[in-house]
Amino acid sequence: MFANKAAKSNNLVTNTQQKFKAQLKFNEKSFRNGGFESASGLLRKSGSQLKQTKLSLCQRDNKLIFSGFVEEPLKAKSKLEFGYEPNVKVKAEPATTLSTAPMSKPGRNLLSLIGRVDFCIKMQRTQLKLNAIWNVYGNLLRIIEGKRGERTLLLRNDDNGPILQSIFYDFAGELESLSNGCYVHVVGRFTGENRLNTFSVAQFQTF
Repeated sequence: MFANKAAKSNNLVTNTQQKFKAQLKFNEKSFRNGGFESASGLLRKSGSQLKQTKLSLCQRDNKLIFSGFVEEPLKAKSKLEFGYEPNVKVKAEPATTLSTAPMSKPGRNLLSLIGRVDFCIKMQRTQLKLNAIWNVYGNLLRIIEGKRGERTLLLRNDDNGPILQSIFYDFAGELESLSNGCYVHVVGRFTGENRLNTFSVAQFQTF
């Protein structure tokens, strides 16, 4: 009887020693292959995670609030929640059609008129919006010299009628051959009732 008990106790001791030695050998192999598992690895296997929390006091309810350190991202509000968009009505403008009339095109209504001083001044006073190049013939009364080559030629019919002021800029001495009493032909555009912005001046004999 005692012999059986001694044999069983010896077997238990032997089994325990063998398990302990086997565990040591397994741990030694694990350490050589890469060391023991870390705490984070064990936590991943177990599926449990540590969460840090913070306490804050709610002023309205006077209660403690438990929340994580990582704040939740703010939710973007819809732009149409408080926005007001008025309905803008776009007025449809009628398409402008270009006129096909020849005289309505730019430069087509330019006229070239010829006459004496009295006729040209009278026509200009009655037709202020007339787009014309004037060829005026008259008697030169005198030439008034101005600044920076400006010359004012006073023209009229032979002995009577209105006087035309012909403004001409003489930079090349073109008027040096003219004398008072001669007849001239001037070309220009009216800038007033009796003022002509002159482009060209030429002398001729008689009408």
